[in-house]
Amino acid sequence: MNIAVLDIGSNTTKILIAAKNKAGKLESVAEKSYPCRLGTALSQERPVLSVVLMEATIKVIDQLLLFASPFSPVKTRIVATEALRRMENADLLIKEVQHLFSLNIEILSGPEEAFFIASGLLTDPALEEVSQFCAIDLGGGSLEIMRIRNGACESVKSLPLGAVVLAEEFLGNLENKPAQEDRIRLQNYVSTTLADSCTALLQDCSHLVGSGGSIVFLRQLISSTNQLDFEKQSKLTEDSIKVISRKMNGLDLASRCQEFPLLPADRADVFPSAILVILELLKFCQLTSITHSFHNLRYGVAESIMSSVSTSK
Repeated sequence: MNIAVLDIGSNTTKILIAAKNKAGKLESVAEKSYPCRLGTALSQERPVLSVVLMEATIKVIDQLLLFASPFSPVKTRIVATEALRRMENADLLIKEVQHLFSLNIEILSGPEEAFFIASGLLTDPALEEVSQFCAIDLGGGSLEIMRIRNGACESVKSLPLGAVVLAEEFLGNLENKPAQEDRIRLQNYVSTTLADSCTALLQDCSHLVGSGGSIVFLRQLISSTNQLDFEKQSKLTEDSIKVISRKMNGLDLASRCQEFPLLPADRADVFPSAILVILELLKFCQLTSITHSFHNLRYGVAESIMSSVSTSK
């Protein structure tokens, strides 16, 4: 039995086709994503979805639903996060998607998003033996932070520290090399925000786990740079992240894309801000590494769907 979860994010829109294996564990059957930079509108004082963005989002949803169709999912759920949380006219997109596809878009609150991310991480077999850890999901519009202990999510926090939002607010023209003073302002803002909002949540954090597209690409870049096996390289050290950060910050966008061909142009422009957020988190937690997990928000929503389907039988 397959189910589908479509996630409308601030930087990309993605779909997960998932099923339970013979052991009863959730696993990915297929996944697909397309860029759809909704986060660019979030820098406005009163962000709204433009006609162009709305049409692009609907096109991407259509493509992802077509991708899912051959897998015959028994249930499809569409969720949205920070970008649509802040759009004043998100209801127009919701109505159009309902009309075109007979599906509802569920806009998750920050705590709901964090809860599903935590639930998704708890489906990762690699974390089964880790009794307690802190976790983050770095998106284009927001940063979700969670504290997990003994298989349960104890506390969550959603912060406006997404890679797209920060890049547009602090780094000026994203086609240029980031200026040092702008990077310092961004780092100070992240550090102050964490101190004001997450001191208790991240207190005594001994193990940090991360999910989200930025961390996936960071893992790819570190593996490629150091000629490591991507599938086995889930632990990303602070030193290896700093190497990538220094290279990124020394290049303009065109040079960055040439130097790092694994990084799509629609991700490369905001990637320096994403790395700075991760480094500030490690510094704040006094840790020297972060562990990447592929089991993200979509896995958490999928697990919820599977539970409800099983209960209804």
